[in-house]
Amino acid sequence: MKYTLAFACSKDGFIAKHSKDNPFEWTSKEDQNHLQTLISENEWQVMGRTTHELNPNQQRKRIVFSRKYEEIKLIKKDIPDQFYFNPDLHQWSDFEKICSGNILILGGTSVHDFFIYSELVDTIHITVEPHTFNEGVRAFSYINFKDYKPYFLSKSYSYEEKTLNENGTKLISFNKNS
Repeated sequence: MKYTLAFACSKDGFIAKHSKDNPFEWTSKEDQNHLQTLISENEWQVMGRTTHELNPNQQRKRIVFSRKYEEIKLIKKDIPDQFYFNPDLHQWSDFEKICSGNILILGGTSVHDFFIYSELVDTIHITVEPHTFNEGVRAFSYINFKDYKPYFLSKSYSYEEKTLNENGTKLISFNKNS
């Protein structure tokens, strides 16, 4: 099982302007194409409830983290591969019984925090879009944007950066060294 974390952010490090902001409204075509590639490479997606509600898709296998539910349950009875999962109440072995194959972690902040803190993430892809929000939703509650590179390098990740378009959109990738 491989865990990949992916998100887009503004050049000042925010993944959204506010909690109901949909990144598809401000991310580049290149980022959206990259995301589609990642989705096709990963059998399951993990996200928080707000992220799921902003971008519902009945065709994708999803685990939606939510503290609202005490039991692991189907989101809708007619969709067999989408579940609510409360990480505060359930064991990781319960999660792994549901999921098989590669996992794509899509946010938001508390979901990012959970996987990074648990040291489960193999690869991180960050698309930095040439927008400035000045405030908003952070990718991690305990890592500042300017500290991503030193933080992940200190955790034995390698670093790669490339420019995706003429507007200056950058794709930063961190890969865990084994």
